[in-house]
Amino acid sequence: MDIGGREKPVFYGVFLAIFITLPFLVGEGWTSLIIEMLIMAIAATAANLMTGYGGMVSFGVAGFYGVGAYITALLITKAGFPFGVAFLAGPVGASIIALPIGWFCVRRSAIYFSMLSLAFAQLMYVIVYTWYSFAGGDDGIVGIPVPTFLNSSLSYYYFTLAITVICLIAMWIIVNSPFGKTIQALRENQERANFIGIHIRRYQHAIFIISSFFLAVAGSLYCGFNKNVFADYMFWTKTFDIIIVYLLGGLYTFIGPTIGAIIYILASKIIIRYTEYWPIILGMMIVFITLFMPDGVAGFIRSRISDAKKQ
Repeated sequence: MDIGGREKPVFYGVFLAIFITLPFLVGEGWTSLIIEMLIMAIAATAANLMTGYGGMVSFGVAGFYGVGAYITALLITKAGFPFGVAFLAGPVGASIIALPIGWFCVRRSAIYFSMLSLAFAQLMYVIVYTWYSFAGGDDGIVGIPVPTFLNSSLSYYYFTLAITVICLIAMWIIVNSPFGKTIQALRENQERANFIGIHIRRYQHAIFIISSFFLAVAGSLYCGFNKNVFADYMFWTKTFDIIIVYLLGGLYTFIGPTIGAIIYILASKIIIRYTEYWPIILGMMIVFITLFMPDGVAGFIRSRISDAKKQ
């Protein structure tokens, strides 16, 4: 949503205050649900950096989400690293892996970029799915220990909220920096950007790595929250969960993926209690959004606010 002037810090301040007080208003089950929303908000916003701002539709975002989770889990269970070190190593390791993968992917555009990113993600999925001696195969890695002070839902909630705020602020700064404006210029017109001397592939490679870093932060957070990791974290279905979230919230808005995460997680958990046909309802939601709110929920609200100001 576009909120300008003095209204912007007030809006985000109220938004943050709501999340700070929520655990005292809801039960432990709802607290865990909100943790999932926050983790998904990081993942969807990270993917939106590449797609909404960079104009590159990746079908392999779950690969780096899973890499972050697996690096954190393996360092704790295999190498005996403390949780804090392993948590930080997940995103750093994912960025290192994204360096060569991104180099290949950005050499292609449009559907070829999308399919190449999917191919690399599926390759990583197959590696962890079949490597039983190291990554646990399809059994995953279970019983991952976390520090005592993070064992309760309440403490992990505030840890997740703090990381989410830090990540969203960092991504907002990136989007609004000269680098972010250049990325958006590439999205709008690559030929013109190339004409004025912008190195297209270099900027696309950079946003690919940055997006992968924050996707891995979300994966590492989920590893500590769930205390288990499985190969499904890297599967293509996880990618499309993330894509649906940022489309639902609003592709070209910064706050959109967060709104999409709240709606998606909330709807899935509530509806699945009453019917096993959640995928059908999800499909209907996507059709409705595509036909009647192509800019997502945040884009729809923004346009309504804009229309109200004109009247």
